[in-house]
Amino acid sequence: MTTAPGELTIHPLGGLGEIGLNCMALRTHDATVLIDCGLMFPEDYLFGVDVVIPRFEHILEQRDRIKAVVLTHGHEDHIGALPWLLPHVDVPVYGSDFTLALVAAKLYERGIEADLRPVKDGDRVEIGPFTFNFFPVCHSIIKGHALGIETPLGRVLHTGDFKIDRNPLDGHATDLEGIRRFSEPGVTLLMSDSTNVERDGFALTEREIKASLREVFDRARGRIIVTLFSSHIQRLQEIYDLAAACGRRVAISGRSLSRNIELARDLGYLRIPGGTPVEVEEIGGLKDEEVVLVVTGSQGEPLASLSRMSLDEHRSVRIKKGDLVLLSSRFIPGNVLAITKVINRLYKLGAEVLYEKVQAIHASGHAHREELRIMLETVRPKFFVPVHGEYRHLVKHSRLAVECGVAPERAFVLEDGQPITLLGQGGVRLEEAVPAERILVDGKGVGDVGQSVLKERQLLAGEGMVVLLLVVDQDTGEITLGPDIVSKGFIFEQQYAHLLEDAKCVVLEEVEEMGTANLKRLKERVRGALRRFFRRVLERDPVVVPLIIAL
Repeated sequence: MTTAPGELTIHPLGGLGEIGLNCMALRTHDATVLIDCGLMFPEDYLFGVDVVIPRFEHILEQRDRIKAVVLTHGHEDHIGALPWLLPHVDVPVYGSDFTLALVAAKLYERGIEADLRPVKDGDRVEIGPFTFNFFPVCHSIIKGHALGIETPLGRVLHTGDFKIDRNPLDGHATDLEGIRRFSEPGVTLLMSDSTNVERDGFALTEREIKASLREVFDRARGRIIVTLFSSHIQRLQEIYDLAAACGRRVAISGRSLSRNIELARDLGYLRIPGGTPVEVEEIGGLKDEEVVLVVTGSQGEPLASLSRMSLDEHRSVRIKKGDLVLLSSRFIPGNVLAITKVINRLYKLGAEVLYEKVQAIHASGHAHREELRIMLETVRPKFFVPVHGEYRHLVKHSRLAVECGVAPERAFVLEDGQPITLLGQGGVRLEEAVPAERILVDGKGVGDVGQSVLKERQLLAGEGMVVLLLVVDQDTGEITLGPDIVSKGFIFEQQYAHLLEDAKCVVLEEVEEMGTANLKRLKERVRGALRRFFRRVLERDPVVVPLIIAL
């Protein structure tokens, strides 16, 4: 698909129809710029898959036209797929210094070099036919930006992830005034974060969260254990400040937390009060009321510090009666069960646990409905495309745009792979959709795990596997070894030894009936016979792998 001179195509590669995987291409006839390049973590049914990334094929077909990648902020769903893109394109990557510090650490682990170009709040950067204006926004990570883009087809605003904090703390605010000035000449297209369109009113402010945390700190008589997203530097600053005010020391447990704290300190975005830090191994020498422990594991990750503490497997910390655990982050929907299990285990060990539903200790970084309305009324776009959300979020956000004055025929609900082109005469054209299937990454394999492999993994997870080994003499056709049958995830062999013996008889009957001249056909016969046998006696249907070898 090509874009004609005098046109601008918006090509979503991810983030429209799901939470995560954010990646958007802006394309003229001779230049392409990518906005964000994020990944998504796999859902439960994607057994063995490490991460999910966008499909880049249609962009890479014209890689010589790609001019840059511009990042709104440093969350994984906006930067996580860069290690799979940058080896194929040699282009600069623009973003805030903190965002690029996170990117650099990620690329370093994989031995990838890149041209990283930091930008500051309010910067204007020319990239091919585009000029990008970087407006600071309030979000659950520092140094995020909305992008005001001057294009040959008019002005385009991409909000990135944002919220409008009505009472900002430490200057973490969305620059609505800058966005308003950018929008005054007229904005052709607004693309806006849709995540919390279903939540009425305004999100809690960070100042309200800090006040709530202060109440918790003042009441606590034992150790305070806090878990949160490791990139939430503003929340970490609040914890350090509250700990210092309450005479507590702060210990950190978790590699990602330690790395991000070091990055933020080096860049001047985190101030740690003197005398506050302490090593985890040293907290045993402190009184319980002098300890704050900040740990990884806010989403119930099995290898993270909090999960290991809940299992009494952490090498330095044991949960005890009187501990207060604060989950200062939202429950990502796919992780609710894992988080709940951790909470229950913590209660069994004697801890008290506070989280968003029972205490105001976390505020979403995404705008609620009234904040989205304010953005729409500030920008007053001609056309509107909701981004960053599941399909229902996109639909409801487009309806809100219509309420705010966008003509119904100019509010477009797009999905991944559905480009839209702005035309020189002020019109638009929906392009033919292109394949936008997600690419599954499993270890070093990228895209090699497809539906057939996933189906096999689902069968293995659901029913288990039975392996048959049978060796026959290639000259006489007589059995020289076996049949041996091994169960993996199917049955407990000691309990069902008699059943496996009966299964061996089924195999021998098939061998006796058709012989060993055609081993390929014999394998199929044996596989079918064993599946029928197990269905009949156990009502189970395992994966049967017959290994019949002639020697």
